[in-house]
Amino acid sequence: MIRVLIVDDDKLARKGLISILPWAEHDMTVVGEAANGAKALEFMERHEVDLMFVDLSMPVMSGMELLRVARQKFPGLRSVVLSFHEEFENVQTAYRMGVLDYISKVRLESEDDEQILKRIRQQMTSEARLPAPAPRAAELPAWPAAAPGPSGGSADEARWAALEQEWRAHYWLYNEAVFQRLCKETMEAGVAFRRVEGLFVRVLSQMESVIELDAEPRSDVHDVRSAIAWLRDYRQRVYARVAASADCANTTMSILKAVLYIREQASNPVHAEDVADHVHMSRSYFSQCFKKLTGATFNEFLRQERIGAAERLLCETNRSIAWVAQAVGYNDSKYFSQLFYEQTRLLPSEFRAQFHKGEE
Repeated sequence: MIRVLIVDDDKLARKGLISILPWAEHDMTVVGEAANGAKALEFMERHEVDLMFVDLSMPVMSGMELLRVARQKFPGLRSVVLSFHEEFENVQTAYRMGVLDYISKVRLESEDDEQILKRIRQQMTSEARLPAPAPRAAELPAWPAAAPGPSGGSADEARWAALEQEWRAHYWLYNEAVFQRLCKETMEAGVAFRRVEGLFVRVLSQMESVIELDAEPRSDVHDVRSAIAWLRDYRQRVYARVAASADCANTTMSILKAVLYIREQASNPVHAEDVADHVHMSRSYFSQCFKKLTGATFNEFLRQERIGAAERLLCETNRSIAWVAQAVGYNDSKYFSQLFYEQTRLLPSEFRAQFHKGEE
């Protein structure tokens, strides 16, 4: 059972939350309540707590201060903010401190109590599985055309949990195909903007110390589409930073440099030894780090990059399939067509025809 602590200076709010939500149905049990942050810390010194629901505005010690202190003293504790305050700065700060969810008290009555606990339970379960390899969301059925979103049922929530894990695995930073797929599936998922925003803030916060690049959301981030645009811009800035840097001591930077080199050389014969030498790593260590960070072997990644480049050429030019194959590094157009089909489930000619049909 997940042991829950309710922290709110309003006694009626605490009692209402305890009595209304179906805790037991989601393997949760409320083990205590506290009227402010200081009392919450005292309680957690004496009792085991797994999950804390905390209000932001409280006397003695505010919710934000409690989150900061609890994060240091109880690293395994997970938290959910329950507040009347929905200012962007508050939401962003809370997510940066690792909260699982930010629930508005104003909209609490209109939210499905069942879904609130279900999604929190799902996130805790998903995090407990990390850092195991993230399941590919593509292995799950596609989002229905008019999907109600993850709150629509356990299958939708499972798809969203898989997407969350893929975003947290960071393969999207290195792999263009993975990034484009995750962006598309996140747009189609129909989840609330705050959940997407919270996920992206947590994902980029984990990277700030490694990349040393400001990951603050832009002021125009207000819906899922603009959140994805913000992430796309961040990714472009990362590659600009990598291209301008000579740092190869940082493994993440080295593999990003390797990705840039592969893209530049993809139309030529290129081998893992060449790329390893370019980033000053031994072949074996490079292969190990490359697979760990990108989620693909060197040969798999090179093939994906070449097919991705071929897709762009098929859409942007009318050159022959043989010419496109040659342009992306394949002298045998039949072999190229076979690889293209394996990755896209379409022959190059079919892919081009489908693209032009979509333009009509």
